[in-house]
Amino acid sequence: MNLEMIPCTRCGNDMPKLRLDTYGYDFCVNCSDVKPKVGRIRVVGEGDYTVTELDILDQDTARRLQELENTSRGVRNVPLEILNYDEDEITDDAKALDAVIEKTLDDDLEIEEVEEDLEDLEDIDDLEDEDED
Repeated sequence: MNLEMIPCTRCGNDMPKLRLDTYGYDFCVNCSDVKPKVGRIRVVGEGDYTVTELDILDQDTARRLQELENTSRGVRNVPLEILNYDEDEITDDAKALDAVIEKTLDDDLEIEEVEEDLEDLEDIDDLEDEDED
């Protein structure tokens, strides 16, 4: 399926004409100032009568509900954790994951080499101490 593209009125980049026709937006997703929605999991009831619900909210409402729940429970205000997978440093890209794994392994090897060098120095110190006796 080929989408007909039109220029965004804000940045000039291409965007699907369907976005304008269907939703009335004349700007692209990247130019949108609306924050992504968040999911809030609630467990209601107890024992055998437990129900799990998922609420879809905007971020500001979710933060406010978290503040109200913390206040009603007498808990200090614990900030709401919002995960942003669009700006995540590690993606599902195999090369990016390989690079991160390789860097981690290299760092571990360097630490092991330093520890081995320290052990060698300690052995030399022990030998020198024995020679002095």
